[in-house]
Amino acid sequence: MRFHIFLFLVVTLIVFSGCEDEPPTDYIPKPYIQAYLLVGQPIEDIIVATTQPIDEAYDFVGSLVPDAEVSIEVDGSVLQLAYREDIDGGRYFCPDTTVLVEAETLYRLKVLMPDGTTVSAETTTPQEIQWTLKPAAHVQYPDDTTRLQANDSLRARWTSGNSAEYLVRVMVLDTINYGAYLEPATGESNTRTNSRGGKNDNKYSSTRWGYAASNRTRLAWTSFTWHGKNNVTIMAPDYWFLEWFKSVQFSRISAEYDTQESNVVGGIGVFGSASILSQDVFLLKNNR
Repeated sequence: MRFHIFLFLVVTLIVFSGCEDEPPTDYIPKPYIQAYLLVGQPIEDIIVATTQPIDEAYDFVGSLVPDAEVSIEVDGSVLQLAYREDIDGGRYFCPDTTVLVEAETLYRLKVLMPDGTTVSAETTTPQEIQWTLKPAAHVQYPDDTTRLQANDSLRARWTSGNSAEYLVRVMVLDTINYGAYLEPATGESNTRTNSRGGKNDNKYSSTRWGYAASNRTRLAWTSFTWHGKNNVTIMAPDYWFLEWFKSVQFSRISAEYDTQESNVVGGIGVFGSASILSQDVFLLKNNR
């Protein structure tokens, strides 16, 4: 699962005390970890990188560390991870794809950086959750887009598991094809909805995130930015996943790093876990 919603934010303190001061100390990068284990899925998409100074252009690919030694210990066994390049730069993963993340299990991450620095973190995966009411597989977008009223087809409920709060993701799966999923199939192209975001919201984003304080929610129409094939995912996170995500995604307008929201020892970032549920929702255009 790709997550492209987090920023490396480094605060540099520079004290000016006079014209004859010595130049500031050279910036020392810190190891950065972004890793999420999803119950029932292979171990993958683990980012190992270094922080960057705020006075230089941000270079995500340049910050990646492809030659670290990365391992995860679980139930007395040690899984050695490998690095794989992709269109976004590169990630670490477990080559044995038959190894799936288990619920209610302690996982320990260890990263040996090329300079000898050791970084570690641990997470206990949450209980599995199950649907008790799925969102409808097909939903009619309202004819009157100036009055987006609540729709029972967008209600969702699930078992509570042992997570305190939940994250909700709505992601469009195909921004091009629309008619290909109809019966009979047509060549009709997909189009954006008339959803209107807030002042600082990007209504053209392909992914929207939400938050649920209990094990039920009613999706908002503005969660959908495209008609056609979408996916709704419920995440029941562990403490570290939830706190880090709230810190960088939901706090104020811009993300702010807080060491109290990180469980990474020897660096910054997060090693979290979650149980997930997923349901595809096809959003019919309002002219049908």
